[in-house]
Amino acid sequence: MDSTNIKRVRYNKRKRRRKRSKTNIGILVKLILCVAVIFTSIMISIDKQEKATLNMGLSEVNEQDENNNGDTTAEAGEKREDEIVWVNDNRGVPVICYHSITEDKTKKGPIVIPVENFKEQLKTIKDAGYITLTMAELNGYLYENKPIPEKSVIITFDDGYRDNYTLAFPILKELNMKATIFVISSFMNRSDCLSPEELKEMSDYGIDIESHTVSHKRLSDMNYKTQLKELKDSKVAIEKVTGKPVTAIAYPEGKYNDNTKKAVVEAGYAMGFTIERGYADRNDLSTRLNRICVDYTYKPNNILNVLKNLKK
Repeated sequence: MDSTNIKRVRYNKRKRRRKRSKTNIGILVKLILCVAVIFTSIMISIDKQEKATLNMGLSEVNEQDENNNGDTTAEAGEKREDEIVWVNDNRGVPVICYHSITEDKTKKGPIVIPVENFKEQLKTIKDAGYITLTMAELNGYLYENKPIPEKSVIITFDDGYRDNYTLAFPILKELNMKATIFVISSFMNRSDCLSPEELKEMSDYGIDIESHTVSHKRLSDMNYKTQLKELKDSKVAIEKVTGKPVTAIAYPEGKYNDNTKKAVVEAGYAMGFTIERGYADRNDLSTRLNRICVDYTYKPNNILNVLKNLKK
């Protein structure tokens, strides 16, 4: 074989080897691509399964939370709207009157009640199914023929002591109960009484802030003109603090006379409260509504007996 043929044979062999090499590389690339596709598909499938499992778990947790929340509400003794029985007869509404709440168990008196007793009383009232009303709700029931829950009650405080904010307010929020505070407007800057800032905070939360006159002097000892000034000035001062209308007045020491009833109407109040024992009902004048004063001697169950058995 001459040299030319030998070179041609060698060239063809190299060419065939290169061709086989390229073919092998192509097959390898295709295999790698197939593996990559298969791997990606598997990972996507796994990811979907994990997400589905996670969502299922979250759904179960949320469902459990909702069930737990429902149990908590039930345990707290709260009534759902569809469980409330509404009435519109003249059964009257008990209006409870508190004054000062104290942490000092040795401090007792006709207007002071230890905080533990206060909380027990409110919790007993709530657990018995009573629902607290606002002044607007009471006015609607008494004079606008609007229905109220079958077991209604109103919680009030006289004088505006600072412990109404530091001790009573947290309990009212905890138990989700409404209340009204009758404030002596000239006492708003005294250290032992509610400040304008505290009154504003409570009012914004939903506590009714109403009037207990300017000076807390007996209205029945004043002439008509002086009574009217006490009522008007107090109303204006409190409305400046809360930004809301003042519609109710609690008479200092429960004392009033015919001039008082006229002055209340002229000053723009819708309701006037005494401390005469009884329910507030539709037979009462709007300027002579009864209340039940409560002190430290009341045990939790005693207050329920009063609410149930008090004469209207």
